Amino acid sequence: MKKQVLVVDDDLNICREIKDALQDETTDVQYTLPTEKILPEYMRQPFCIVIMDISLTSINGITLLETMRQAKPIPILVLSPVSNTANRVKLLQAGATTVLEKPCDISECLASAQSLMHIYLHSNAAAQGCYTLAFEMDLIIDPSYRKVLLKGKELELTRREFDLLYYLANRSGQVLSREQIYNAVWKNEADYNVDESVKSCIKTLRKKLISHNWDYIQNVRGVGYRFSVPN
Repeated sequence: MKKQVLVVDDDLNICREIKDALQDETTDVQYTLPTEKILPEYMRQPFCIVIMDISLTSINGITLLETMRQAKPIPILVLSPVSNTANRVKLLQAGATTVLEKPCDISECLASAQSLMHIYLHSNAAAQGCYTLAFEMDLIIDPSYRKVLLKGKELELTRREFDLLYYLANRSGQVLSREQIYNAVWKNEADYNVDESVKSCIKTLRKKLISHNWDYIQNVRGVGYRFSVPN
Protein backbone atom coordinates (compact mmCIF):
# COMPACT_ATOMS: atom_id res chain seq x y z
CA MET A 1 0.00 0.00 0.00
CA LYS A 2 1.27 3.48 -0.86
CA LYS A 3 2.05 6.04 1.81
CA GLN A 4 -0.69 8.68 1.83
CA VAL A 5 0.20 12.39 2.20
CA LEU A 6 -2.23 15.31 2.59
CA VAL A 7 -1.13 18.83 1.65
CA VAL A 8 -3.19 21.82 2.78
CA ASP A 9 -2.35 25.25 1.40
CA ASP A 10 -4.36 28.08 -0.15
CA ASP A 11 -1.62 28.46 -2.77
CA LEU A 12 -2.15 25.78 -5.42
CA ASN A 13 1.35 26.35 -6.81
CA ILE A 14 2.84 25.31 -3.47
CA CYS A 15 0.55 22.27 -3.31
CA ARG A 16 1.68 21.18 -6.75
CA GLU A 17 5.33 21.81 -5.95
CA ILE A 18 5.18 19.65 -2.82
CA LYS A 19 3.25 16.97 -4.69
CA ASP A 20 5.80 16.88 -7.51
CA ALA A 21 8.63 16.60 -4.98
CA LEU A 22 7.08 13.85 -2.81
CA GLN A 23 4.99 11.70 -5.12
CA ASP A 24 6.59 8.54 -6.47
CA GLU A 25 5.81 4.85 -6.84
CA THR A 26 5.58 4.42 -3.05
CA THR A 27 3.90 7.71 -2.08
CA ASP A 28 0.58 9.24 -3.10
CA VAL A 29 0.11 12.97 -2.45
CA GLN A 30 -3.23 14.78 -2.50
CA TYR A 31 -4.29 18.28 -1.60
CA THR A 32 -7.69 19.58 -0.65
CA LEU A 33 -9.55 22.86 -1.12
CA PRO A 34 -11.60 24.56 0.20
CA THR A 35 -10.26 24.33 3.72
CA GLU A 36 -13.65 23.35 5.14
CA LYS A 37 -13.07 19.89 3.61
CA ILE A 38 -9.77 19.30 5.42
CA LEU A 39 -11.12 17.55 8.52
CA PRO A 40 -13.50 15.15 6.73
CA GLU A 41 -10.69 14.18 4.34
CA TYR A 42 -8.24 13.83 7.23
CA MET A 43 -10.58 11.46 9.06
CA ARG A 44 -11.48 9.45 5.96
CA GLN A 45 -8.00 8.54 4.72
CA PRO A 46 -5.08 6.70 6.42
CA PHE A 47 -2.56 9.50 5.94
CA CYS A 48 1.05 9.12 7.11
CA ILE A 49 1.61 12.88 7.33
CA VAL A 50 -0.17 16.20 6.83
CA ILE A 51 1.71 19.23 5.49
CA MET A 52 -0.34 22.35 6.13
CA ASP A 53 -0.13 26.13 5.96
CA ILE A 54 -1.41 27.46 9.27
CA SER A 55 -2.31 30.89 7.82
CA LEU A 56 -5.57 29.58 6.42
CA THR A 57 -8.08 32.25 5.54
CA SER A 58 -11.45 30.51 5.77
CA ILE A 59 -10.98 28.60 9.03
CA ASN A 60 -9.16 29.16 12.31
CA GLY A 61 -5.82 27.40 11.79
CA ILE A 62 -5.01 26.86 15.47
CA THR A 63 -8.45 25.40 16.20
CA LEU A 64 -8.15 23.12 13.20
CA LEU A 65 -4.70 22.00 14.30
CA GLU A 66 -5.92 21.23 17.83
CA THR A 67 -8.85 19.22 16.47
CA MET A 68 -6.64 17.21 14.13
CA ARG A 69 -4.20 16.39 16.91
CA GLN A 70 -7.01 15.31 19.26
CA ALA A 71 -8.40 13.04 16.55
CA LYS A 72 -5.28 11.19 15.34
CA PRO A 73 -1.57 10.77 16.16
CA ILE A 74 -0.54 11.45 12.55
CA PRO A 75 2.49 13.80 12.24
CA ILE A 76 1.61 17.34 11.16
CA LEU A 77 4.27 19.44 9.46
CA VAL A 78 3.19 23.08 9.71
CA LEU A 79 4.34 25.78 7.28
CA SER A 80 4.04 29.18 8.95
CA PRO A 81 4.80 32.66 7.59
CA VAL A 82 5.58 33.75 11.16
CA SER A 83 8.43 31.76 12.68
CA ASN A 84 9.38 33.61 15.86
CA THR A 85 9.83 31.52 18.99
CA ALA A 86 6.46 32.45 20.54
CA ASN A 87 4.60 31.46 17.37
CA ARG A 88 6.46 28.16 17.03
CA VAL A 89 5.74 27.30 20.66
CA LYS A 90 2.04 28.08 20.15
CA LEU A 91 1.87 25.84 17.07
CA LEU A 92 3.72 22.98 18.75
CA GLN A 93 1.46 23.19 21.80
CA ALA A 94 -1.60 23.12 19.53
CA GLY A 95 -0.45 19.91 17.85
CA ALA A 96 2.21 20.58 15.23
CA THR A 97 4.96 17.96 15.07
CA THR A 98 7.38 20.25 13.21
CA VAL A 99 7.22 23.91 12.16
CA LEU A 100 9.01 25.29 9.08
CA GLU A 101 9.12 28.92 8.08
CA LYS A 102 7.22 29.80 4.93
CA PRO A 103 8.39 30.12 2.23
CA CYS A 104 10.52 27.07 2.97
CA ASP A 105 13.17 25.33 0.94
CA ILE A 106 11.46 22.45 -0.83
CA SER A 107 14.36 20.09 -0.11
CA GLU A 108 14.08 20.79 3.64
CA CYS A 109 10.32 20.27 3.52
CA LEU A 110 10.83 16.99 1.64
CA ALA A 111 13.50 15.72 4.07
CA SER A 112 11.38 16.65 7.11
CA ALA A 113 8.29 14.97 5.68
CA GLN A 114 10.13 11.75 4.84
CA SER A 115 11.72 11.64 8.29
CA LEU A 116 8.37 12.13 10.06
CA MET A 117 6.69 9.48 7.90
CA HIS A 118 9.45 7.00 8.66
CA ILE A 119 9.09 7.55 12.41
CA TYR A 120 5.30 7.32 12.27
CA LEU A 121 5.21 4.17 10.15
CA HIS A 122 7.56 2.41 12.56
CA SER A 123 5.64 3.48 15.66
CA ASN A 124 2.94 1.66 17.58
CA ALA A 125 0.41 4.34 16.60
CA ALA A 126 0.57 3.33 12.94
CA ALA A 127 0.55 -0.39 13.75
CA GLN A 128 -2.49 -0.18 16.01
CA GLY A 129 -4.49 2.07 13.72
CA CYS A 130 -6.71 4.96 14.74
CA TYR A 131 -10.46 4.82 14.90
CA THR A 132 -11.34 8.20 16.32
CA LEU A 133 -14.50 9.64 14.76
CA ALA A 134 -14.72 13.37 14.04
CA PHE A 135 -17.72 15.20 12.63
CA GLU A 136 -16.35 18.55 11.47
CA MET A 137 -15.15 20.34 14.61
CA ASP A 138 -18.41 19.79 16.47
CA LEU A 139 -18.16 16.23 17.73
CA ILE A 140 -15.08 14.05 18.32
CA ILE A 141 -15.34 10.51 19.69
CA ASP A 142 -12.06 8.95 20.82
CA PRO A 143 -12.35 5.23 21.70
CA SER A 144 -8.73 4.92 22.86
CA TYR A 145 -9.33 7.31 25.79
CA ARG A 146 -13.12 6.83 25.77
CA LYS A 147 -13.50 10.58 25.47
CA VAL A 148 -16.17 12.61 23.68
CA LEU A 149 -15.77 16.30 22.87
CA LEU A 150 -18.87 18.28 21.92
CA LYS A 151 -18.12 21.82 20.73
CA GLY A 152 -14.74 21.50 22.43
CA LYS A 153 -16.18 20.45 25.81
CA GLU A 154 -15.79 16.94 27.18
CA LEU A 155 -19.01 15.05 27.88
CA GLU A 156 -19.47 12.83 30.92
CA LEU A 157 -20.83 9.54 29.63
CA THR A 158 -21.35 6.19 31.28
CA ARG A 159 -19.60 3.16 29.80
CA ARG A 160 -22.76 2.05 28.03
CA GLU A 161 -23.60 5.53 26.76
CA PHE A 162 -20.15 5.79 25.21
CA ASP A 163 -20.40 2.33 23.62
CA LEU A 164 -23.85 3.18 22.26
CA LEU A 165 -22.70 6.52 20.83
CA TYR A 166 -19.62 5.02 19.20
CA TYR A 167 -21.63 2.18 17.70
CA LEU A 168 -24.19 4.57 16.17
CA ALA A 169 -21.67 7.21 15.04
CA ASN A 170 -19.47 4.60 13.40
CA ARG A 171 -22.48 3.76 11.23
CA SER A 172 -23.57 7.33 10.54
CA GLY A 173 -26.63 7.49 8.30
CA GLN A 174 -27.46 3.81 8.71
CA VAL A 175 -30.82 2.91 10.23
CA LEU A 176 -30.35 0.42 13.07
CA SER A 177 -33.03 -1.56 14.86
CA ARG A 178 -33.22 -1.80 18.65
CA GLU A 179 -32.26 -5.46 18.39
CA GLN A 180 -29.13 -4.65 16.38
CA ILE A 181 -28.14 -1.96 18.87
CA TYR A 182 -28.83 -4.18 21.86
CA ASN A 183 -26.83 -7.12 20.50
CA ALA A 184 -23.85 -4.88 19.67
CA VAL A 185 -23.76 -2.74 22.83
CA TRP A 186 -25.24 -4.98 25.54
CA LYS A 187 -23.56 -8.08 24.04
CA ASN A 188 -24.20 -11.13 26.21
CA GLU A 189 -25.95 -9.37 29.08
CA ALA A 190 -29.42 -10.78 29.65
CA ASP A 191 -32.34 -8.38 29.70
CA TYR A 192 -35.98 -9.28 29.37
CA ASN A 193 -36.99 -5.92 27.93
CA VAL A 194 -34.69 -5.09 25.03
CA ASP A 195 -36.80 -2.21 23.70
CA GLU A 196 -36.97 -0.38 27.04
CA SER A 197 -33.27 -0.85 27.73
CA VAL A 198 -32.28 0.68 24.39
CA LYS A 199 -34.90 3.44 24.56
CA SER A 200 -33.84 4.46 28.05
CA CYS A 201 -30.14 4.62 27.23
CA ILE A 202 -30.76 6.57 24.02
CA LYS A 203 -32.98 9.02 25.89
CA THR A 204 -30.27 9.91 28.41
CA LEU A 205 -27.58 10.03 25.74
CA ARG A 206 -29.66 12.37 23.60
CA LYS A 207 -30.01 14.84 26.46
CA LYS A 208 -26.24 15.05 26.74
CA LEU A 209 -25.75 15.40 22.98
CA ILE A 210 -28.32 18.09 22.15
CA SER A 211 -26.37 21.02 20.69
CA HIS A 212 -27.76 24.15 19.02
CA ASN A 213 -31.11 22.46 18.44
CA TRP A 214 -29.54 19.53 16.58
CA ASP A 215 -30.41 15.96 17.57
CA TYR A 216 -27.61 13.59 16.55
CA ILE A 217 -29.68 10.48 17.26
CA GLN A 218 -32.92 10.45 15.30
CA ASN A 219 -35.94 8.17 15.49
CA VAL A 220 -36.92 6.26 12.37
CA ARG A 221 -40.54 5.37 13.02
CA GLY A 222 -41.23 1.65 13.10
CA VAL A 223 -37.58 0.72 12.47
CA GLY A 224 -35.12 2.10 15.00
CA TYR A 225 -32.54 4.89 15.15
CA ARG A 226 -30.09 6.69 12.91
CA PHE A 227 -27.06 8.81 13.77
CA SER A 228 -27.17 12.00 11.72
CA VAL A 229 -24.98 15.11 11.48
CA PRO A 230 -25.89 18.61 10.25
CA ASN A 231 -25.45 19.21 6.53
